[in-house]
Amino acid sequence: MDSATATATHAALVRAIHQRHRLRFVYHGKPRLVEPQCYGIGTQGTQLLRVHQLRGGAQREPLFDVAQIEQLQVLDEVFERPGPHYRKDDSAMRKIFAQL
Repeated sequence: MDSATATATHAALVRAIHQRHRLRFVYHGKPRLVEPQCYGIGTQGTQLLRVHQLRGGAQREPLFDVAQIEQLQVLDEVFERPGPHYRKDDSAMRKIFAQL
């Protein structure tokens, strides 16, 4: 991911979390529909996105490596509340940019 794309992705993820907008993207070749919950730097130094996943995989609240996300779209659809297992200050992240 080049720096312009990384900057645009960062801004889109922060905005989507603050405004509670759903996201659509492709990850490892699979289309995903998600509600973003938390975005930050993981313990290994990679940018991570915790989501409540609605479509695209069996895991309900996975972590995604942001560098591997393709075709990111912030949708006009909004969601009301965090996923059922959401915990503020996600322990998988050492620094948080945005969270619900």
